[in-house]
Amino acid sequence: MSMVDDEYIAHIDQMTVAEKMERSAAMLNWARDLIARQIRKTKPDISDERLRWEVADRQYQAEPEACALIEEILSRVPA
Repeated sequence: MSMVDDEYIAHIDQMTVAEKMERSAAMLNWARDLIARQIRKTKPDISDERLRWEVADRQYQAEPEACALIEEILSRVPA
């Protein structure tokens, strides 16, 4: 490993469980926000509710059961 990798691992190892959870939550929120920005770029007039479900649809695209439920909900959410 590189010196940068070693420093990163040392930093992570020094974090408390709560700090690691905060970091994970922040990364998840960052990913959701990135997806939301991508969707808004192509659909600027999308409602906030529909945007939330379309973000979820992209996040769970590898889970067919989840996507089926999300698609069902999207069919009832106004654009």
